[in-house]
Amino acid sequence: MSVVVSETAALGITRIAINRPDKRNAVSPEARNALIDAVSEALADNEVHAIVLGSTEGHFCAGGDIDSMTALNVASGRVRMKENHRMVRLLAEAEKPIVAGVEGFAMGAGAGIALLCDSIVLAESGALGFPFFRIGLTPDYGILFTLTRRVGQAKARQILLYAEMQKGQDAVDVGLADELVSDGQAEARAIERAQVLAAMPPHAFALTKRHLAMEPQSLEEALEMEAMSQSLAFVGSELEEGRTAFLEKRKPDFR
Repeated sequence: MSVVVSETAALGITRIAINRPDKRNAVSPEARNALIDAVSEALADNEVHAIVLGSTEGHFCAGGDIDSMTALNVASGRVRMKENHRMVRLLAEAEKPIVAGVEGFAMGAGAGIALLCDSIVLAESGALGFPFFRIGLTPDYGILFTLTRRVGQAKARQILLYAEMQKGQDAVDVGLADELVSDGQAEARAIERAQVLAAMPPHAFALTKRHLAMEPQSLEEALEMEAMSQSLAFVGSELEEGRTAFLEKRKPDFR
């Protein structure tokens, strides 16, 4: 049985999910590497316009596999984290849309993976949790970067220091997730959201994702980034299609 499932969910949409239901889809080194391979393949495929990260048998990801964290020392632990960071960078730097459909638990590393996505659809009984202190660890998978951008520094501080779990509507209200749906419907809705994003102009979308990731700290930085990206957009085919579609009163087809 493959530890990661990758399949076509809709035209132009690839669904990828960890497939370790007996471990509530915890991330082992094997699963992490398989996930990197599956996401890399989807990002390199010109026929794939968006990715949905899904759940297997009721859970998104229970976090890092505790059983694989034995006999670690500082050196081997650092190597392990550098390998994890390949996953973080891959998702963070992806220029295609990525939507998470979260059923059940998204804990620790699972929450980190979800937070690296462009949108998070959460099932009513689903939860994102940050229990690192409960097992004597510090936050990883980029959470110290992504969580503050999601909920603000003050709220992120409380969530992490108290090792909190944010469930259902509470997670949406605080900004951890973007949309709440009935149990069993998170992936279906995530696919719908992915289809909307897949229809956006891909070049302009990728440039905007890079801007959001860089988060300029001053107006001058923001304006310089804007000048560089918009000048590229001005000479692209996406503007021509968008302008023509507007004049013809039709929906643009950027593909």
